[in-house]
Amino acid sequence: MILSMSGQAWLFLTTVAAGFVIGFVYDIFRIMRKVVRHSHLMVQIEDILYWLAVSLLMFYFMLHRNYGEIRFFSIAGAAVGAVLYFCSLSQVVTKISIAIITFVQKVLFTVARILLTPLRFFLKLLTPPVKWMMRRMHRKMRYVKRGTATKVKGIYRNIFVMLKKV
Repeated sequence: MILSMSGQAWLFLTTVAAGFVIGFVYDIFRIMRKVVRHSHLMVQIEDILYWLAVSLLMFYFMLHRNYGEIRFFSIAGAAVGAVLYFCSLSQVVTKISIAIITFVQKVLFTVARILLTPLRFFLKLLTPPVKWMMRRMHRKMRYVKRGTATKVKGIYRNIFVMLKKV
């Protein structure tokens, strides 16, 4: 279908806006990678899925807006939009997002620490009676076979280590 000049200008501007969206979505992936560590393989898989999704969405966009015709200026518009986004807003969005996420993490950790303080206090109160019971059980375990007693000692040792950490 033949588009008028105003239709072509509108198509170019919408592809520039689509390029901005493509850049913003990729920034979301970059922010997630900075906040949560990813393995090299996971980064590659995320990138492949991202570009696959972007390609399918751009194909749908071209099919819907441009009636299936692939025009150079529409592809160039998407590229220009992405480049403009990365040159203008990307650093600001990334810095602000990471600052907000780290602030929220600190608040959540502080709230969790406050809420878990009574539990830690309760566990510290339970530690002496549990140690006393373990000692009594250990004395009785002397009469059990040597191999079994060694395994039980290992279990007790692990329990004591866990209790000391709390």
